[in-house]
Amino acid sequence: MSIALSDLKIYGSASMPDDDTPTQIGGAIDTQRKPLFYDVGAAIQCVSSAGGDTTQTVTLHYRDSAGNKQSEAKTLSGQTPVAFTATPERLLKAIKSATCAGDVAVEAATAERAGTAQAGTGITITLDAGASASNDFYNGMVIRLTSGTGNGQIREIIAYDGTTKVATAGSQWGTTPDATSVFRIAKGMVFDKSPAEILECRRVFYDSGANPAGGATKEYHEKWFLKNTHATLSLTTAVVKEIADPSGLITFMLAASVDDSGTNGSGNNRLVAPSGTFDNSNKSVPGGGSLAAGSAIGVWGKLTLAGGAAAQKTTYTPQLEGNTT
Repeated sequence: MSIALSDLKIYGSASMPDDDTPTQIGGAIDTQRKPLFYDVGAAIQCVSSAGGDTTQTVTLHYRDSAGNKQSEAKTLSGQTPVAFTATPERLLKAIKSATCAGDVAVEAATAERAGTAQAGTGITITLDAGASASNDFYNGMVIRLTSGTGNGQIREIIAYDGTTKVATAGSQWGTTPDATSVFRIAKGMVFDKSPAEILECRRVFYDSGANPAGGATKEYHEKWFLKNTHATLSLTTAVVKEIADPSGLITFMLAASVDDSGTNGSGNNRLVAPSGTFDNSNKSVPGGGSLAAGSAIGVWGKLTLAGGAAAQKTTYTPQLEGNTT
């Protein structure tokens, strides 16, 4: 069986700082940390796919409408959504207090789409005929089955075909959806249970900001990993690409070797670049272009903010692609 899109995962690094104080950032892969590349700003709720998850808490860190950093914690109530009091202007990160029996979502209380599925497979679900006709429209969003076959299951949508209405889930369904499966799709974060349980979801370049107008340009650096989680197969001629950067402010480079644990150097905070060249060009995975089963390539991102740069709500889309048997 070939490597599937769902076998290619993104994880964080050991040191992804919340401000400019920590030094020697980056390091080895952290498979309990999931970086995000999009904004979530709305009334928020948390929910698990497992009814027994009732003691774990989820803590939101966010900016309010005045731009102040705030936090709020709620205890899960199994498959019953629990509403947060906060209405974040933008969600910075969410932290789960302990392991759970199910997948957990932090999702917008208002759905982007809700309906009854037309069909499903082990890794996909065909949305209703009125779903968006635009490819990738629901990518990165949370899909939760709210009744019918597979009730309670939670997944991240990682691909969407606007013609066929087929959404690809981030991992195999435990129970395959069918024409009785009712779903809701909302912006949010998914704490995946497998292949590695996620305990923290966070925005990249956390709490970064420009100097005042006329001030010096600031460059923020962050490291994440793209991993081939297939049990046996290698991803050959593997290439890392920047698919979309609406802001035009981000460039990237790859670590010098696969499965590295490199940092930006002792005593250096996130404003100091690691050694190497940042740009937007496609980059082959080093060491022959093969990413073996279970291996990951480190990616360094750089966010460049000129003095006086305005705040933005934007996204960034990296991609790992290659060949498989």
